[in-house]
Amino acid sequence: MAKLLIVTPYFPPEMGAPQARLSELGARLLELGWQVEVLTALPNYPTGAIFPGYPRFRTRRETIAGMATLRVPVYPSNRGFVRRLASYLSFTASATAHGMRCARPDVILCESPPLFAGLAGLILARRFRCPWVFNISDLWPRSAVEMGVLSPRGLPARLAGGLEQWLYRRSDAVTGQSEEIVADIADRIPELVTPKDMTRVITNGVEPSRFGPEHADDEARALVGNAPGPIFLFAGLLGLAQGLDEVLDAVRALPADVPGRLVLVGDGPMRDHLAARIDSERIDRVMLIPAQPRERVPALLACADVALVSLGRTLRGAVPSKIYEAMAASLPILLVAGGEAAKRVGRAPCGITVEPGRADALTDAWTRLATDHSLRQRLGLAGRQEAESRYSRAAVAAELDGLLRQLVAAPTEDGSAAPVG
Repeated sequence: MAKLLIVTPYFPPEMGAPQARLSELGARLLELGWQVEVLTALPNYPTGAIFPGYPRFRTRRETIAGMATLRVPVYPSNRGFVRRLASYLSFTASATAHGMRCARPDVILCESPPLFAGLAGLILARRFRCPWVFNISDLWPRSAVEMGVLSPRGLPARLAGGLEQWLYRRSDAVTGQSEEIVADIADRIPELVTPKDMTRVITNGVEPSRFGPEHADDEARALVGNAPGPIFLFAGLLGLAQGLDEVLDAVRALPADVPGRLVLVGDGPMRDHLAARIDSERIDRVMLIPAQPRERVPALLACADVALVSLGRTLRGAVPSKIYEAMAASLPILLVAGGEAAKRVGRAPCGITVEPGRADALTDAWTRLATDHSLRQRLGLAGRQEAESRYSRAAVAAELDGLLRQLVAAPTEDGSAAPVG
């Protein structure tokens, strides 16, 4: 049985896109005959504090969804660039120090961001003498530059950019969650493509059977409330990148005769700011409720009429995972984003797309979806069909399984096949 080690600071019981993607992919790989172990941090996302019940300064072993999991200490923080950077680096150091306590893998899959986790993946691959795959969900530091967090000419951005390319060149394969990410990397590191052919698009995905109107329950209905709808629901991280201030501006400006209300579900660095705005500006159409366990998301989506997915600006390669869950839930999508995310929604077609910064277009899109029930039904059905045919976890896992087995079977430097098991 081939052995896979997943290296990531993000894993359940935390909520979030990488946590869901990696845990569900890992479970699918178990079904495909892999032995999967996870090297991860003590849970702390998105609150920036170690979850209750976990030690702060010691490792913890547990089993998550059938996967042996080694959790290592980190410096937890979700506020301020310097503190978040320290948190990322602490995971790299801790994973490197404790990683040899994991079973010897045949291949390593390392998640980025954070980019610095790639150092742990590379070092452990050298120690275990096995290939490693660098899985890129975000083109960092480019995304940080585009969001204004880093100056494009500043030393931090230049150092991070150098590290990024250095790690790409030393990986055995690079995967990306979008076509734009993989194309960008292939353009900069052409030797990954020719002659190696070691880049792949491994999208986010969804388990369609977990989503749909039939998953609504009384607990979820009570959370979203019984005020008149239709309900536009955003469930996820309340962060700077989501651009939710723009959404609040648009909702506040809606004419009184346009129906609909917004339910925001989640936590994150912008939560207190958003709560203060909703209260001080008396934006009565908006309800803010705390983050819910991941297993409750299907029920919440089942109580909604429209899924809101928002990015504050178009980031190259960014495709929010909420898109796939909305598709599976048969919900039409109101997408505030451009780039590949907009292309995927338009290809289905399963929603209305608005470029960030277009307040008038956002108001028009809200009005169309709020007042046209047949449009909502048509877009929702198209999204469900797309989720089942293109983005199921089974299909995504099969693609990753093929790449991993190709690496395990590849000759080592001495010309022999890599050992398995």
